[in-house]
Amino acid sequence: MKKNVIFAFLTAATLLLASCGGNIDKNGWYTDFDEAKKVAQAKDKNILLFVNSVNDVPGSSVGVKTITESGEFTLDLEAEYVCVHFDFGDMYTVLQGVDENATSSEQKAAEKARNKMLKQFTYADMYSVQETPAIVLISKDGYQITSVSCEYTNNSAQGYAALVRSEAETVAEFVKKVEKTEKGTNKARIDAIDELYESASETQRLAMVDLSRKLVKLDKKNESGLVTKHLFSIANAEAFELITKHDFEGAIKLYVKYATDKRIAPVDAQALYFMAASVCAKSGIAGAEKITELLELSIKAAPESESVANIQEIIKNIKNMQEEAEAEKAAAEAAQTEEASNSAENADSSEANTASETSEAGE
Repeated sequence: MKKNVIFAFLTAATLLLASCGGNIDKNGWYTDFDEAKKVAQAKDKNILLFVNSVNDVPGSSVGVKTITESGEFTLDLEAEYVCVHFDFGDMYTVLQGVDENATSSEQKAAEKARNKMLKQFTYADMYSVQETPAIVLISKDGYQITSVSCEYTNNSAQGYAALVRSEAETVAEFVKKVEKTEKGTNKARIDAIDELYESASETQRLAMVDLSRKLVKLDKKNESGLVTKHLFSIANAEAFELITKHDFEGAIKLYVKYATDKRIAPVDAQALYFMAASVCAKSGIAGAEKITELLELSIKAAPESESVANIQEIIKNIKNMQEEAEAEKAAAEAAQTEEASNSAENADSSEANTASETSEAGE
């Protein structure tokens, strides 16, 4: 029996190592973030994300080439980081796809490349990449630690690696904060989770959704008073994932589901209903009646909040737009009816004239 257990363990380890060695290029870069995260967790390393694009800051091309093409940069850092590269240098070409005369295999390859890039865009947004090139340091759990400030003007791979290592203290402190979320009393863990949450931006919190889920499980009676905040965060993260997949209806339903959770504070429920209405409006999958219904539920959730007046104004504007659209529709229908009536009258008159002329000719 013991031999079978050892064999099973070795088999599982072999499969894990095999899966960890997949999409890595000759210069040591992964392009699939999810795969790189699995490798980072298996090898207990942090993640380095490098992003460049067609809109890189002027003068940075030397730095981009040095970091991505020599293999020296990733080799220098391989003991500490799993390196991920998102190259958006040809994003316009990739997103445009191929023309209709392309072969089936070419179309499939283009669609695969497009989907891959869209997924990379999602992660770049999640990790607050606003300007490229960018180096972002991320924990093995997928939490953003910090960004590395670089000029990208020199041609020394070791120099760039040294800049990454200059953030070692910040990285170590962050890792300790994450470890605190996994040890100690429930209260200590809850406090540690909320500390990390509060130190992150709204966008960065999307990647921390598992911590928010953990807090909700640890604090089933909401003794900390933090559950509503973290349920709100979970709703945002889950809706974000659905929206990136263009499942707008699913995102709307999810917002409503969390808005009706008894643990959600009234003002948070109000915000969730409002976000559901926003998705409705922006996606165009539902009309004014559904949007108004969600906005009215938003008001009902917290009728005394400061946001009510603004929401009421939005509802008023929507109703005015509806009335204007209905008036325009009625006017157009009336004009069509009048035109048809005039055409019929003209036709009758023409027939009468024709009959009269025929009669006169017969006489």
